[in-house]
Amino acid sequence: MQQELLQTLVSDIALLHGLGIRLVVVLGAAPQIDAALEELGSSSMFVGGYRVTDAAALEAAVQAAGRSRTAVEQFLSRGPSVPVFRRHAKGETEMHFGPALNVVSGNYVAAKRRGIINGVDFGYSGEVRFVAVDAIRRQLDNENIVLLSNLGFTAGGEVLNCNTYDVGLHASIELNADKLICLHLSDVTEMRLPAWLPLSRARDMLLQRLMGHVSTASIDVDEADKLRRQLLQDAQPPPANGNSSSSSSSSSSTSSSSSSSSNGSSSGSGSRDCLLNLDLWTDTGFPTAVAVAVVACVKGVKRAHLIDARMDGGMLLELYSRDGVGTMISTDFYEGIRKARTTDMEAIQALLDPLERTGVLVKRSTEELRLQLPNFTVIERETKVMGCALLLPLGVSPDGQRVAEIGAFCVDVVFRGTGRGDSLLDYVEQDARLKGMDRLVLLTTRTADWFMQRDFRLAGPAWCSELLPAARRERVNPARNSQLYVKELAPLNDKNRQKPGTRIGF
Repeated sequence: MQQELLQTLVSDIALLHGLGIRLVVVLGAAPQIDAALEELGSSSMFVGGYRVTDAAALEAAVQAAGRSRTAVEQFLSRGPSVPVFRRHAKGETEMHFGPALNVVSGNYVAAKRRGIINGVDFGYSGEVRFVAVDAIRRQLDNENIVLLSNLGFTAGGEVLNCNTYDVGLHASIELNADKLICLHLSDVTEMRLPAWLPLSRARDMLLQRLMGHVSTASIDVDEADKLRRQLLQDAQPPPANGNSSSSSSSSSSTSSSSSSSSNGSSSGSGSRDCLLNLDLWTDTGFPTAVAVAVVACVKGVKRAHLIDARMDGGMLLELYSRDGVGTMISTDFYEGIRKARTTDMEAIQALLDPLERTGVLVKRSTEELRLQLPNFTVIERETKVMGCALLLPLGVSPDGQRVAEIGAFCVDVVFRGTGRGDSLLDYVEQDARLKGMDRLVLLTTRTADWFMQRDFRLAGPAWCSELLPAARRERVNPARNSQLYVKELAPLNDKNRQKPGTRIGF
C-alpha cells in the first residue's frame, strides 16, 4: 500500500515538474523506520515531536532514507517508450536515453544533536540547524528535483536522524518558498478544516490550543508567552541560510549524493527559535502538519497547503482546480476587501477618473456613482482605498442565464502587480455565485488581456450579443464597439457554497 501511495505521489511530482515548478521534496520515513526496526528485532519511542534514536534506530533511519530515495528515483527514471522514438527517428544510429527526470540528493541538511532534554537522552536524534540554500538553488536552476530526507549531518561528520517536518519547515523558510505542501493522513482530515484559512485565523487556532495547555500546566507560561509573541509578529523575510553563517560557508560544505558525505558546515547561530521547536506543538496535541504550515507562513512562506496523501492526484487537484481539495493557509488575501460605504465615494472617483479621461472606462456622473455605490466592492489598507469593482445584476439573458456585469474594475497603479487585483476579482466572483448568478460579463475596449488570462472568453460585440439581457444591450453604444467577455460560473452546490473571501480559485 505504501509503495502504491508513493508511486501515485511521485507521478504528481513529475507532472508538477513538467509544468515548470521547481521542487524540493522532503521524504518522510517514520513508517519505514518502524518497519526496519522490526526487522532488526528492536523498537524506539517518541518523546514530544522527536524519536529517541539509539544505534539500532539510527541504522534503521539510514536504511529507510535510502529505500525511500531509491524508490523515488526509480519512479522518476522511467523514460518514454523507445519504439515511439525509433518510429520518428532517422538513420540507424543507436540511441541512448538517460533518466526521464534528474533527481539529486546529498548532505544539504546541517544538524546538531538534540542531546539530553528533561533527563531523556535522544542519542542520535538531530535538530536542523540550516539547509544549504545556495547549493539547493543551483540544483533547482539546473532543473533538477532536490530530495531531502530525514538525515542531517553535523560539522563533525556524524549522521543524525531528524524529524521530517523539521527538515521541511527549515527548507521552506530558508529557501523563501512560494508554497509548502504538507501531505497528511486522518489526523488532519478529522479536523474538518475549511478550504481556506487566513493566516490570522490559523494563528488564533494555534494560540487558543496553546493557552488552553498553559492552563493545564503542560506548557511553561514563559515559553507559551514567547510563542504567542512570535506568532503575532508580522512575517519577516528569512535570513539567507537560517543562521548567522555566511552564504558561502553553507553552500561550500555541501556535496551531491555521488560525492563523499563529509560535512564542513559552520557553527550554528546559538539559541533555537522556539516557533521551530516541534516538541511544543506536539505537547498541545495539534497535528504537526497544521502547526508547521502555520509557522511557515508566519516566517514568510506565501502559502501552505494541507492535502490528504491518500487522494489520487491530490496535489494537482489542489493547485490547479478552482475549488481545490485540501486546505490552504495563507496571508490574508481578502483582508481589507469589503462593500463600499458612502465615505468611499471620493476615493472611488479618484481611482476611476484617470481611466475615464483616457476612455478606458465610460464616464459616470457623481449621481450615477452614488446610485451604484451599494454594488461596489473596495479593497483598502490602513484606510486607503487601493482598488474597486462594480458587480451589477442585469437579470436573465435570452438563453435563461442569470447575468451580472463586472465594471469599474480598477487597482491603484502603485499596487498593481501585487496580486490585489486577483484577490478583488476572486472575491467579486464568489459574491456573484452566492447571489445565484450563472454568468459574469464584462464590456471592455482596452483591458481584455488581463481578464482573458482569468478565464473570461471573447463573445463578440456587446451591442448585439444574445448573451446579454435585452435591457442591457439597449444601453450599449455601438459606436464605442465594446467587446463582450463572458465567464460562466460553476454551479453552486453544498461543496462550494462559501461566502466571499473563503477560498481563492473560484
